[in-house]
Amino acid sequence: MAQEQDEIVIIDEAEAAGFASTHEEQAATEVKAARKFPLIPALIFVLLAIITAAVVIIITAEEPPQEAPTFYDVESKLSEKEAAEPIESSRLEKMIAKANYLYTSGNKEEALRLYERIALYSEAISQYNLGVAQLKEEQYATALSTFKKAITKGENRCVSAINAAVCSLHLGNRDNFEYYIDLAHAYLPYESDSPLYSYYYALINYYKGNYLEALSALKHPTSSEYEKVQRQLTAKITALLGDRYAAISALESPYEELDAFSLGLLYANIGDLSLARNYLSDAIIQGTDAINEQLALSYVYIKSGQSAEGGKLLKTLTDMYGEQVYRPYPVRVFLKRSLFEPSAAQHYYRNNIAKKREFIYQKLFYFAPYKVFNAEQTISYIRKGNANIYIDDISSAKEYLKKSSHTSKINYGIAQAIQKALSFRLRDANTQLHTLLELYPKHSILNYNLGLTYAQMGDMVNAYKYFLHAYHLDANNYLAGIFAIMASDVTGDSNPKLIDILKENLSEESGDEEFEFYRTLLNIYSNNFIGGLSWLENDYEERPLYLMMKILIATQVDKYDIAQQASEKLSYLLPNDILPHLIYIETHFDELKEKAYAKSVQAYLNKQQLNYEDLYYGPYITRYLYTQTALMTGHLYPLRMQLKHKLETTTKSSADIVQSLALASLYNQEFEEAYVLYNQLIDDYKIRDPQTLFLGAVASTGSEHHANAIALMELAKMKNPRYKETRYALGLLYLQMKNNHGAAIQLQSVGNGGFVSEYFNFEIDTDALLFEKQRSDAQ
Repeated sequence: MAQEQDEIVIIDEAEAAGFASTHEEQAATEVKAARKFPLIPALIFVLLAIITAAVVIIITAEEPPQEAPTFYDVESKLSEKEAAEPIESSRLEKMIAKANYLYTSGNKEEALRLYERIALYSEAISQYNLGVAQLKEEQYATALSTFKKAITKGENRCVSAINAAVCSLHLGNRDNFEYYIDLAHAYLPYESDSPLYSYYYALINYYKGNYLEALSALKHPTSSEYEKVQRQLTAKITALLGDRYAAISALESPYEELDAFSLGLLYANIGDLSLARNYLSDAIIQGTDAINEQLALSYVYIKSGQSAEGGKLLKTLTDMYGEQVYRPYPVRVFLKRSLFEPSAAQHYYRNNIAKKREFIYQKLFYFAPYKVFNAEQTISYIRKGNANIYIDDISSAKEYLKKSSHTSKINYGIAQAIQKALSFRLRDANTQLHTLLELYPKHSILNYNLGLTYAQMGDMVNAYKYFLHAYHLDANNYLAGIFAIMASDVTGDSNPKLIDILKENLSEESGDEEFEFYRTLLNIYSNNFIGGLSWLENDYEERPLYLMMKILIATQVDKYDIAQQASEKLSYLLPNDILPHLIYIETHFDELKEKAYAKSVQAYLNKQQLNYEDLYYGPYITRYLYTQTALMTGHLYPLRMQLKHKLETTTKSSADIVQSLALASLYNQEFEEAYVLYNQLIDDYKIRDPQTLFLGAVASTGSEHHANAIALMELAKMKNPRYKETRYALGLLYLQMKNNHGAAIQLQSVGNGGFVSEYFNFEIDTDALLFEKQRSDAQ
């Protein structure tokens, strides 16, 4: 007996073995941006995986579809009136009973005509149902043949044609697919009276690539039947068109467990990583697509700051599935938009960079004092030497005078180096201090000054090394000890024992200015700005470092008037230095709106008589913050031209100018130029501190020299193995290079502490997926 149900098997083109239609390819081009997904904040996954499994839809019609004209030359044995008349399944039983009665009662002619009609109708129904069963059993070639017969018999032609197209899709036959979809479209007008007309219309237009037409039909249904399936198709199309919120709404009204994977991907795309994790975890429990679901979850872990968890899962999957893990979601690494776009850069600068611990420390290092020799001790040595000569103790006198001579040489060299540092010849000062240290390695002041030059140059690894050595040589050199733990906070090389020693020793010292200064610095390091409130009320001499400490504390405890007053005094004391004016901007313009901020900043800087030697040769923080300011105000190009002119005309060492130009070129997205300049610094000038190596890798990534980026990141990691930016970037680059084991090692070292990179992001490379699909189709 004929069934009352028609079935349509709907599949995703990406699940078929062979091809994508011309309409699909065109749509893929039109929605490429939607399929790529945003720089992070969102995780990138393939839109065509929104509906991840074939969905079998059972359609129950109140009335069978009307007769449609056939493209096949088949002679009809029925009258036009009879062929057009729909027959309900319940009526079919009555017709059989009536035919039996007519035949037994002797009205054979009429009975035979009725039997013929029943047989033809019944055969069509059975052919259709048989085709559905074969399709569900994945017997695509057989099912296609069966649906052809159903179409030829003149029943369920629209629906049968759709399923014939599905079979063709699985068989990889483009021409057949397009033919049967067009055939279904031709028969569609004959379904105009069907309650499911809108649904047929949506399916046909979906397969033809007319997504907006399909979506319109789904939003204006002619029947409430099969609401779940229509919601899934709505979600698929809206996601494909980039409206992920609408897709989520469709799948959550109401929520079905089978949609967990799709919802996990969608929430990952909009940046709600917490819900993405929840849904993907639910999908994994169901276990319908283990490798894709777990891979997606590993990437969500990495995005959400649980890098170690993501790396661990990634390693497990790679061990289990081997090369198969690289197929579903190829990774593309890119630099974050907030690095380059003025509006985004301004937002990130004002809300993050200005408040980062690294830059708080560098501001303190900028104004920190260099230490000079002990003049009284030198004079004392000379006096003792003369006295001993007077009493004829020649050997003792020679020893004293020898010490005095040595001390004078060190002091003279230190004085020269300090003069260079204060004149913005920081790298020259660093070189001279290194030369002195080779002669006098156990000189505490020499180690401290060398550490300070490294700190101002941005090399916190070496700064920590020499600050720590200075403190070990002289436990009374508290400033060296405090600066050591600040530098270690940046590198991640924590030294809790040193922190405890400093706190304990300082707690026993007096309350005079010197030790109050040290204790306040320790409060800033400990993020205990409340404990530093008394510093705001002191009446000490207004030295630059003291004022900087006031600004930092006042800003953190919302005493902006004190911060503004201190920044005004600081810029007055050092009117030609660049950094004091940038700090003035931070304290005075912070409440301005975006455009007003940029305009006011540039107007303020134009009024100042700045000493650009600070930019060319001075501390790194000046170079970095001034470049950021140029980016926010749209003045990176003039800055680059200024630096290029200086580079062409200088007769002094050009390494630091090259470094400034490389940074400006990087943020101006002149990646190839930045790549060349950083390689010049590393190869020709032998500047290989972790920061330069890292920025060189950033430029290499932007210019798509990925092998060079990995090499530089590996070198930077060797210099500073605890710097999370380097480890994270290496992990992503190894993911892109399909080296999951290498990626897992780096990501696991980042930890699960919520780390978010300032520089790097990643997405699923849909171009690579499309290329792989086209390559597969061509084979």
